[in-house]
Amino acid sequence: MMKAVLEPLQAEGYIFRRFEPFSLKKVGSRKRISIFHGVDIHNRYLLVFAINRRSRVLVREAKEWLELKSMIEGYCGYAIRINIALIEAPLCSKAAALLESEGWKVLLR
Repeated sequence: MMKAVLEPLQAEGYIFRRFEPFSLKKVGSRKRISIFHGVDIHNRYLLVFAINRRSRVLVREAKEWLELKSMIEGYCGYAIRINIALIEAPLCSKAAALLESEGWKVLLR
């Protein structure tokens, strides 16, 4: 799983000092998505949401991801500067627009 997440990110030019999975149990969530957090070579914190499913990603789920991000920031105690959604599913155009307006980078596989 880690290699499948890292390869598209490296193709986009992201190089990491530290990159590890984040357990959603730490923030009390039961979502079934993979989340990774790390630090790039410029000492910026980043969060990667890896979504792999068959059903369409809707605006409702995008809003839930934004809430999850703020919960993770509260748990970690620092601001996360780079947010990436690595999606292997059909994506609603309104959900993509919402994420991009919030400063997220959306990568479709």
